[in-house]
Amino acid sequence: MNSAISEARTGWAEAARDFAWSHPEWWTAGLGGAAWCAVLWHGWRHAGHRMGFATEWTHWVLMVTAMMFPLLREPVEAAASGSLWGRRNRAIGLFLLGYLGIWAALGGMVAWMRAFRWAGGDAAAAGGFLVAALWLLTPWHRRGMMGCHRRVPLAPMGWKADWDCLRFGGLIGGACVRSCFPVMFACALAGHGVLAMGAGAAAAIFERCYFRPKLREAGAVLIAAALIYVAMAFR
Repeated sequence: MNSAISEARTGWAEAARDFAWSHPEWWTAGLGGAAWCAVLWHGWRHAGHRMGFATEWTHWVLMVTAMMFPLLREPVEAAASGSLWGRRNRAIGLFLLGYLGIWAALGGMVAWMRAFRWAGGDAAAAGGFLVAALWLLTPWHRRGMMGCHRRVPLAPMGWKADWDCLRFGGLIGGACVRSCFPVMFACALAGHGVLAMGAGAAAAIFERCYFRPKLREAGAVLIAAALIYVAMAFR
């Protein structure tokens, strides 16, 4: 009996190890899931409330982690597969650091803007989602979407390998900013509420999780969110 239990545990451990190495992006998705828990808890309890600069910036970073990290499977796998076997998790971590650094720097500006009276309330959120829907039609959005699939060669070891992973993350982060910033800013204007986060996540999925981006569906979701916030503004 004990030997059967031991063999089962060994089998499960080997399966978990094989899964972790076959899918190096697993802990990236885990970070995104943890961030989702944090922002949803905030959304239910404090949606629309004014926050200080530091708190606003922290929630911006959490929101980016929640909404963007689960969509980074392709570049994360590229960073892992382009690195030596023993450096895979280090490469992923540095990639994510470079990626998040771009968004975090931009979050300082967003947190500063949120202190103004106009950058809050349902009317501001409605305007933000309308702008985000129109942004889908611009060439800048198209270029950002193309840049999200960019690949760069990575050095095999040493500080050059670390720098390449950071730079790769920064390049993908910059492309994502060009593509998705209006949606993320609209979510910030809505106070990181559950409705805003859900609409932004749905639009991002339509853009990033299909072979051909479903821009019409993404635009429809964003316009629907804008109309809901318009109705809430005049209730």
